[in-house]
Amino acid sequence: MTRVDRAADGRIQEDGEGVVEARILDAAAHLIAEEGFGRLKIGAVCARSGYARSVVFQHFGDKDGLGRRLVEHAVEAFTDVYSEAVAARTGSATATPMDMLRALLDIIFELIRTMPTLNQAFLALWGDAAAEYSALRGALTEADRRFRFAIAQTVASGVADGSITGVRDPDSYASALLAQLRGISMQALIDPDGVDLRGLRAELERSVDRLSSSFRGTL
Repeated sequence: MTRVDRAADGRIQEDGEGVVEARILDAAAHLIAEEGFGRLKIGAVCARSGYARSVVFQHFGDKDGLGRRLVEHAVEAFTDVYSEAVAARTGSATATPMDMLRALLDIIFELIRTMPTLNQAFLALWGDAAAEYSALRGALTEADRRFRFAIAQTVASGVADGSITGVRDPDSYASALLAQLRGISMQALIDPDGVDLRGLRAELERSVDRLSSSFRGTL
């Protein structure tokens, strides 16, 4: 064992496994947000996180494994903030399907407005997945399928209890809504000055409101 490895082992014991993984993922997220996944170098992750290559490989296997874990981490983080958005909108009341859809817009537009590093990295990874031989396509595909399924289940629940009307196919609605939200996110990342987030949010909110069985507005 080299002196560097011994130092890394000592730091791992001091930091704890959870902290080690979090710091490596944070370093990778910053680098991917800055330069994309294709240009990511494990050496740069090591330099930014302060851990040796052996530590990164021990936790993630290789660069692709690190990328896949970052996708999972981004999904986990989004799930947490979405739950907080639902709670903020409903308080102690049980969330209705409409509450959950409106909370989804709340958190998505908050993430677009603030564009935290992890969100930037996820969008960069999602864009990379468009390449035919992307090593992360499977991970991003699975993440999006789970997202669409959750939206579809929410809408289907509203259709079943009568609180949502006008949706014939919850799965197709979920795909369309995710496409809109992801497209707005990408536009805001690439051309922040060219996107009217307030106007876009108002349009999407009106679109979601029209699903409510109690909607009495004008089209």
